[in-house]
Amino acid sequence: MRIHVTNVFGFSPKSTVLQSQHEVVDILKDLCDSEIGLFRYYNEEEPRNELSSRLDGIIARLNMGDVVLFQSPTWNGVDWDNALVDKIKLYGGRVVFFIQDVPPIQFENNYFLMPYFIDMYNKAEVVVVPSEKMYQRLVEEGLTVKKYVVQKMWDFNVHMDLHTPSFERKLYFLGDVSRFPFFQKWQFDTPLHVFGNHKSDYDYSKVHFGGWLNKTELLLELSKGGFGLVWGNQENPKDEPDYYKMNCSYKLASYLSAGIPVIVPDYLSNADFVKENNVGFVVSSLEEADQVIQECSEEKYSEMVSSVKNVQYLINNGYFTKKLFVDSLMKLSSNEDNELNIKVLGILDTLNYILAHNSSVARFGDGEMDIITGHSIPYQDYDENLANELKNIISLESNESLVVCLSDVFEGLDRYNQSAVDFWKQHLNNNYVHYKSLCKAPWYGSTFISRPYMDLVDKSLSKMYFKNIKNLWDKRDILIVEGVNSRSGVGNDLFDNANSVERIICPSKNAYSKIDEIESLIEGHAKNKLVLLILGPTAKVLAYRLSNKDYQAIDMGHIDSEYEWFKMGATYKVKLDNKHTAEHNFDENIILNEDDDYNRQVVVRIE
Repeated sequence: MRIHVTNVFGFSPKSTVLQSQHEVVDILKDLCDSEIGLFRYYNEEEPRNELSSRLDGIIARLNMGDVVLFQSPTWNGVDWDNALVDKIKLYGGRVVFFIQDVPPIQFENNYFLMPYFIDMYNKAEVVVVPSEKMYQRLVEEGLTVKKYVVQKMWDFNVHMDLHTPSFERKLYFLGDVSRFPFFQKWQFDTPLHVFGNHKSDYDYSKVHFGGWLNKTELLLELSKGGFGLVWGNQENPKDEPDYYKMNCSYKLASYLSAGIPVIVPDYLSNADFVKENNVGFVVSSLEEADQVIQECSEEKYSEMVSSVKNVQYLINNGYFTKKLFVDSLMKLSSNEDNELNIKVLGILDTLNYILAHNSSVARFGDGEMDIITGHSIPYQDYDENLANELKNIISLESNESLVVCLSDVFEGLDRYNQSAVDFWKQHLNNNYVHYKSLCKAPWYGSTFISRPYMDLVDKSLSKMYFKNIKNLWDKRDILIVEGVNSRSGVGNDLFDNANSVERIICPSKNAYSKIDEIESLIEGHAKNKLVLLILGPTAKVLAYRLSNKDYQAIDMGHIDSEYEWFKMGATYKVKLDNKHTAEHNFDENIILNEDDDYNRQVVVRIE
């Protein structure tokens, strides 16, 4: 196996794209077998056969089984890059994508190209991404590659003596004033020294322009002392496009390579790195940047310079690039598929645990993961507070007070029908990174305690499952908290073994907007009762809150639909005419019949 790395040509020497890719090749020259040069050119009118011949020439040294570290993008266009990837794979090559920029996110008007980039990335066996946030975003867009490495930091190959930074209250910035208009409003006490192009009619009283310098000149100048500023093109960080919060800052590495402390915005993907290594200040505004510099003591500056030296050594010897290279090869050659190590109890074990400890239950399924990842679902609009509460709950370890449940789909899907298998495979692909980051508890209960029938291939056990489920409320007083269309147990014998039934009727959509009122009403009616929550994502939060107040509250979700299908022996999800049906989430054509028993059970309705 031989290893090749791509490298772009045809850019201005001032281009960050050219500088960064050439730096990677320079660092890896002793680890790779060859460099694949890719010239940037106008190719829109190039005939397909000529392009194919060109690509054959580009990869002429490639043998079957060779690995190509593909620095992406080449800026020849996604179609051109995709054609090169296809050609590499056609000849038996293996692709590791080193994703440095994602144009559909970087430039809003290019977002329509996202499916083409995702399709291309999915042809790789491993992807190197700038940050965890970028990987999460790409997964949301459809990335299915599970083996990934996070870049974390750019590197430089530096073999020269630099100055020892002296304490100076001044800021350096690398960039073109036309791209960063906050220069034009710079009237802070801290002088700003900019290396880049400038406007001739600009007020230079606070901003000093040094022009463009090559790497050697730049690092020598920066190393004299002061602070390096990393900032986006907005004065207020909250206004920055998401891209600035996901990419890996080349400026940051430049300053640290020179040995000076940095000032970075709190949204930066490397902000935690700056804090943890004490190599600068993390701020939320330019005003704060000016303030921390003015208040910084020489002693504090010297302390940070000392900390920077440790990181500077790593950057100037190519540590982060070499590490991502080695980690990528390890991922490539490993037999593991990054499978999630999540243990979910079976339905019966989950029910037995709940019965033994009178536990509350919060069940997480696909809808809750949609909310967590920033999406609305038919009966609950996305709400940031709800998403944060759900993230907190799913991250908890189950105990006798509260059992946190996940869908039992992480270890084999052979017990489920094909429709369910297809659904959950796609769900796991889309949410892999979120489960990995959030679900680290030793075990979870089964979300399917309320779904023990329809999706199973072998439905012979469902009778036993329902018997054990009914034991949860056997001879107990229960309080059902549900949406106006749910009518759980109406028209069947699901709750006939309960001692008594009362109901609190809530909005069928966006119940979370009323959660405090619902919680208060439950507390007013739940004394000595088992609370059954049938209220979508809101039920999870209520179960958690009520368990902390010594109530037993069980989130039972779509138990009624499953029971109805079980009773009729259905083999597909039959829509129910007189109440809500699972997976028929828009509640269309429902006729709510008058039912005296149901009406007597309702103790309060929330309009």
